[in-house]
Amino acid sequence: MIQMVTVGHLHKGENRVMLILPSNYIQTIRNIHKEEGAAWLQNFDSLINYCEEKWNLKVLAPFELSYNFVAPAKKKDGRKVVLKLSVPTKEFYSEVEALRYFAGKGMVEIIDTEVEKGILILDHLIPGDTLATLEDDIVATEVAASIMKSLWVPDTSISNLPQLEEREQSLINFFNAHPTGKAPITQDLLQKATNTFRSLLDEKQERYILHGDLHHYNILKAESSWVAIDPKGLVGEREYDTIQFLLNNLPEDNIESILSKRIAVLVDELKLNERRILSWGFAHSVLPICWSIEDGEEYSAPFFKSIFVFEKLHIEKFGCLT
Repeated sequence: MIQMVTVGHLHKGENRVMLILPSNYIQTIRNIHKEEGAAWLQNFDSLINYCEEKWNLKVLAPFELSYNFVAPAKKKDGRKVVLKLSVPTKEFYSEVEALRYFAGKGMVEIIDTEVEKGILILDHLIPGDTLATLEDDIVATEVAASIMKSLWVPDTSISNLPQLEEREQSLINFFNAHPTGKAPITQDLLQKATNTFRSLLDEKQERYILHGDLHHYNILKAESSWVAIDPKGLVGEREYDTIQFLLNNLPEDNIESILSKRIAVLVDELKLNERRILSWGFAHSVLPICWSIEDGEEYSAPFFKSIFVFEKLHIEKFGCLT
């Protein structure tokens, strides 16, 4: 089921733009943002009209939607851009800061923004194929490593981005809400994941500005290079920022072999600590399952299986976790 929404500024001699918001996207916005999300959806057509008028553009059919509205748009001079609309939240503000911080360093460029309205206008990447389209997984991992190398820089005192401890707190909050676990996450897994998170943080590593959600679907082809998109913006250690890439674009089976090969490339290319990647892999893999449960969504089966692969590899190479 989809919801038809009639939006768009009516220019003389033009038809009003018809946009379709999928029902699952609408429900996601309502689930995550509650009353604020419902109000945002109610005013969505006005927001589209505002963008079309202010930037003299025409919004086209959106890309596949998840947590934000993202669509190509055509300016009057024929130039294509990308319009991204988000419910203005702390996460959105962090994304804008990260985009500005990474500008020109393997990250898509901002053309304009109105932060208070949740509006971003970005460069349109052509052809825009995701890294998941590369059949050679080793080559894809090498591309991701080069992006990571270009993005990561030591943290500065002027950064307002969230710290890695916020991810730990998110896991603790879930544990507090579900002290005996919530299927498929058991009490034992939650205890072990929170202990591992704390143990890693206690070891005090150098902190960097991280992408925070770097994976195959957030790396796009742009002419002769690959460019990252959709940063969360996070301050933490580099090993942590590899985990979302490791977890994505995995098959249902043969996960251990693929993860082992990817980790070997990342360790070699970026001079990272393999033990910490495996530890973070275990601890973080539990977290997105918890997020999915909280949001009322189906969890990723490969993500869940990866929890135990990371633990197995850690035990084989470095002994028990924590």
